[in-house]
Amino acid sequence: MAGRHQGTAALPDAQYRRPASLDSTGLVTTLWSEDGTNAGVFDFAPLPGSLQLRQEFAAAFDRKIGPAGQWRSWDTCYTGYQSVRLLLRGLAASEQPPETIGQITPAMWTSWRMSLPPTAGTRHHLISLRSLLLPAPELAPETRAVVDRRVDPAPAPTEVAYTYQEYLRIRSAAATVFNSAVIRIRDNREHLRRWRAGEFTAASNDWLIGEALDCVARTGEVPLLEQASGWRRPSRRHLAVLGGLSPDKTWGRLFLSRSEVFAAAILLVASESWNKSVLHRMRIPQEHAPALADDVDVYTVHLDKPRRPVRLRHTSANLLDNGPGSPGRLLRRVVEATEPARETLAELGQPTDRLLVYRTACPSRRGQEFGFGISKSVKVGTESVSLRRLRRTVQVLIRKEPSQNTQQVHDTVYMLPDPASQDAAGETVARGLTDAVEHAHLMGAMRLVLGNDAQTLVELSDDPAVAAAIARGDLDTATAACTDFTNSPHNDPGLPCTASFLLCLACPNAVATRRHLPRLVHLHDGLNELHAVLDTAVWDRHWQQHFARISVLLETHTTAAERSEARARITASDRTTIDRLLRRTFDA
Repeated sequence: MAGRHQGTAALPDAQYRRPASLDSTGLVTTLWSEDGTNAGVFDFAPLPGSLQLRQEFAAAFDRKIGPAGQWRSWDTCYTGYQSVRLLLRGLAASEQPPETIGQITPAMWTSWRMSLPPTAGTRHHLISLRSLLLPAPELAPETRAVVDRRVDPAPAPTEVAYTYQEYLRIRSAAATVFNSAVIRIRDNREHLRRWRAGEFTAASNDWLIGEALDCVARTGEVPLLEQASGWRRPSRRHLAVLGGLSPDKTWGRLFLSRSEVFAAAILLVASESWNKSVLHRMRIPQEHAPALADDVDVYTVHLDKPRRPVRLRHTSANLLDNGPGSPGRLLRRVVEATEPARETLAELGQPTDRLLVYRTACPSRRGQEFGFGISKSVKVGTESVSLRRLRRTVQVLIRKEPSQNTQQVHDTVYMLPDPASQDAAGETVARGLTDAVEHAHLMGAMRLVLGNDAQTLVELSDDPAVAAAIARGDLDTATAACTDFTNSPHNDPGLPCTASFLLCLACPNAVATRRHLPRLVHLHDGLNELHAVLDTAVWDRHWQQHFARISVLLETHTTAAERSEARARITASDRTTIDRLLRRTFDA
């Protein structure tokens, strides 16, 4: 079977030729995605500067977005394009604007760089331009040296995870917004289905609403007044039955709004800890029936991280829909809520398989009626939410494990710098110390001596007579040998010990030799069987501590082979003794 990342890729037809990314003018570049679709067009014609300068920058840009280039996502390319525009504007304002890239001098570059504010945006522009210009053959060597200078590192991130209470509040608010939208769209889709099936009386209110919904499904908008101005207002015969002009009364009956899509994104990030960029470009998942159970559906989501190496860029995740609250159920509802928008886009000749699709509130200003992915700043209710900070919260407080990153990145970038994980680390340290004390208490009890020589027993007791008595079995109890019957830690000094023989496991006077090992192994097995049949509360109260002690004792001082050999040497007397011990017939 092929190993990970060793599968054979699906190749295009032999006649396929990748479309040219640079047009005949040398000023317009096109970003072609791996599936052959147009992912974006970048026009250098409107930018300032001479024709040759713009053409050379367009050619350098084309090398970055081509098959061998490193800029694969639209976001990265758009940032690079904005960086070029910023540089060309600065060069055009100089006393002697350069006509070509070769005429850009170190003084020009340094003067422009010094004019920029010391912000994170400036750092991104400098890094993009360095990546763009260094491979350019036209750039003069002395200018290449200053362009290649080290860019000041970004300041340490100050962003921290939300508190757990804030996380719950954000998720609850997003669920309220998204669930209301799902119910609204589901009810209106059912109304449209009934209208198309002819279930309503012609010209009735329900019929008029169905007619308006049909128009929304075909065009993206309710029937409008015919007028010359660009003012979009429902026709008079539909306005009254629709109940108002707000989005939820008009086009919002079938489409999510921008804020509702953002609420869906919050829920997906809270569930799966996906990056915003990954979720922004996500396609609708593949649904298939699993071999697990008839009532479980599986959605396969393809994740694309363009900044990773090519062999690691594309991964997938399987989300199970096994009931309310499951990740697959959430994804299914997102697909359901956004499906009407994809159907309308198909009707308009603009098909898409993007998962997150929404209807814009002011299409007349934006020039488009539908938007895709996640907008830069959106509020849920009255609160602004950062998806990046929410993802950090899920990794630090909820999952506490890597998600789409390595263990090293998870530890150094997410866990260690965050105050929430530092607080949790204090609790972990305290719990570890408590466990260590409990372990020491368990271990500082019965002594287990597996040597067969008498010298070992002499060193143990500092009394040859006691050592000999242990060897002969004169001091045996039900579990081991007792070196001081009248000075037990479980009784007052000087009095005979009346504690259960199980407490020998916690007594410093108790000594077990290899002769006692079969009996101890049988006791451990008996307690294990008892655990399977007893009520949890009874087990915890009467038996759990004894089981923990003997488990630590055997696992620390014996191997699995030694315990197996001892189990084969258990005698009938050992079985009878341990059975009576477990039935408490030895108790005083």
